[in-house]
Amino acid sequence: MELLSLGGLAILGSRDVDDEIVGYTRRVAQNIAVQGMQVISGGARGVDQAAMLGVLDAGGTCVGILADSLTKTAINSKYRSSIQEGRLTLISSYDPEAGFNTGNAMGRNKYIYALADYALVVNSSFGKGGTWAGAVEALSRLQDIPVFVRLHPTASEGNQQLHNQGAKAFPPEPWNDSLRELLVKAASWVETTIQESILDIHPQEIYQAVLPFILNHLQQPKDVKSLAECLDVRPSQMQDWLNKAVNEGKVKKINRPVAYVVNQSITQLSLL
Repeated sequence: MELLSLGGLAILGSRDVDDEIVGYTRRVAQNIAVQGMQVISGGARGVDQAAMLGVLDAGGTCVGILADSLTKTAINSKYRSSIQEGRLTLISSYDPEAGFNTGNAMGRNKYIYALADYALVVNSSFGKGGTWAGAVEALSRLQDIPVFVRLHPTASEGNQQLHNQGAKAFPPEPWNDSLRELLVKAASWVETTIQESILDIHPQEIYQAVLPFILNHLQQPKDVKSLAECLDVRPSQMQDWLNKAVNEGKVKKINRPVAYVVNQSITQLSLL
């Protein structure tokens, strides 16, 4: 149980990845173990399993938050000894006997981010899949943990787009300094940047800083009050920002009832 309160680095990524990505993921996890940090992941094949096995093989600790098959996974030979040694905790918010379900996989993402101090997206598809959805949700919350993404000459389009939406570049190899220290420094810079953006007296700069978070929340229609609560600002301030976004064509206003939603055609054109 104590592992649930230790925090650590959430490592997330796609199920279908090549050997290069698996190797990179294991190196990150092993370095994290040496630094005395914990890995938090989702237990799925691909990046998640590489991260979990990497940190456990290096003698570290891990929390796996599963979307399915908790009973089956808990007795798997890959994990059994680590559970017995107190170095691995497996949990799930779903029935221990539940099979795979896409909705459950999406729903468990929030728990991975909630238990971590930092998050690394190793590999993500663009605009689809649980990794993408979880990262976008985390990035849309101003006060949540720092989200990092692996940037590489062969990085996926999803990684590039997450970076465009506010994810920070994960420290590149080789990690000559402590990876823990690099993450602390990067996270401190992220927090300072957000605070400076919010406190800056120039309204246009504040609007530009907050707009990506607004657009992330408006993938589905929301009213002014709900959106203001999501970003913890006054409804009157949110209304001003929404009016500006509507005038710029980035957001559409819906009547009966009044709500706002991202203008997909404009957003896709800007990405191109």
